[in-house]
Amino acid sequence: MNDEYKSDIDSIRKNLKINNRLILSLDVPDKLKAFEVLKKADNKISTIKIGLELIYNEGFEIINLVKKTGYKVLLDAKLMDIPNTISGAIKGISKMDVEMITIHTFGGASMLKNANNILKEICIQKNKKRPLLFGVTVLTSLDDNDLKDFGFNIKFSDIVLRMTKIALNNGIDGIICSPNEVKMLRENFGNNFLIATPGIRLAEDKVEDQKRINTPEKAIADGADFIIVGRSIINSPNVSDTIDLYLKKIKKELLNDKSC
Repeated sequence: MNDEYKSDIDSIRKNLKINNRLILSLDVPDKLKAFEVLKKADNKISTIKIGLELIYNEGFEIINLVKKTGYKVLLDAKLMDIPNTISGAIKGISKMDVEMITIHTFGGASMLKNANNILKEICIQKNKKRPLLFGVTVLTSLDDNDLKDFGFNIKFSDIVLRMTKIALNNGIDGIICSPNEVKMLRENFGNNFLIATPGIRLAEDKVEDQKRINTPEKAIADGADFIIVGRSIINSPNVSDTIDLYLKKIKKELLNDKSC
């Protein structure tokens, strides 16, 4: 990573506001439910994660509709294929003007490098800001037992470390991992990259289908820049109040960190 890259990431991390740090995962089946949630969220946060469920039910036009309501978009595309195919997909995604894109680190070094280079070239040509690329490591729905079933003889934490190294060496801006791996990644790779963590739950929340979970306080304390929350907010009786609760917890943890 060159010095320019490092300074850009450093600037992003230093200038994050509280409402930037909570990303709402809009995992709902249709446009009607999506805008119901967004209305309740009342632009208290800046970024919405749009993933496979909503895209495959409503199409990519949902991205523009969400942006028109004043939100930035993290496109959870989870790209993974041969390098040439992903390069072509990146060209299409670049037209959507999203702020962040996810790509699977399991796609390998060539895929990651090609995607990064293509995105840079397109944005330079069009004179626009390049979206941030986030590398997905091991899904939070998996644990060591699942990986053993796949034939892996190492722990998921070791895989996360290896995938992160490959991603950062090939220009990826950030890593998506469970909150339980954040501290490990900061200790091994430092602060010149971004970390976003799904698998966030309040103490009173149900675990559901995610296995590697933790609290927003733990994630932020360990060095996460963003926490990604879906069902805990969407299914709450009061979306707005639950967002306020998460923002309060993030702010409190950041203040505790500065006072140390």
